[in-house]
Amino acid sequence: MKLLLKIIIFIIPLIIFSFFYLYLSKDNSYPGADYKKFDLPAFELQSLYDENFISNNLLDGTYLVNVWASWCITCRVEHGFLTELSNNNINIVGLNYKDNRDDAIEWLVKYGNPYEVVIHDLKGSLALDMGVTGAPETFLITDQRVIAHYRGEINNMIWNDVFLPVIKERGLVIDAK
Repeated sequence: MKLLLKIIIFIIPLIIFSFFYLYLSKDNSYPGADYKKFDLPAFELQSLYDENFISNNLLDGTYLVNVWASWCITCRVEHGFLTELSNNNINIVGLNYKDNRDDAIEWLVKYGNPYEVVIHDLKGSLALDMGVTGAPETFLITDQRVIAHYRGEINNMIWNDVFLPVIKERGLVIDAK
């Protein structure tokens, strides 16, 4: 009986340690990364700058959709990196999320506009359909399908570890037109 108790006392911590070691070392991805593929929801929303409507049918090829707002502090933090991507001819569509139009325009005037197109999603309907939980979030879209998604700030490390592997694996061209 004493031998059995000694074995149990030794084996249980060993099993627990092994479980946590395997569990924690197994996942090399980022907590905010999501690789579920789904169709870009159909939408028709106004441009941030005028009364013209933008629909999913007008957006083609491969591009990023960046969900942002003027009230979002983290959006300001990632904005410089988005500008760098844009300066390197990466096509980015801005989805202005639950934001006052004038505040959003003023924000882009102040910090610069890295977006090819800016969609004004005042009610958050498109963002909700895409599964957005807050700002910022970024989606990689090709042929009207979301193929990668990141919740949180995009920076060089996230770009290199989350988005670039998917772009390279699929041989995608994401340059602006």
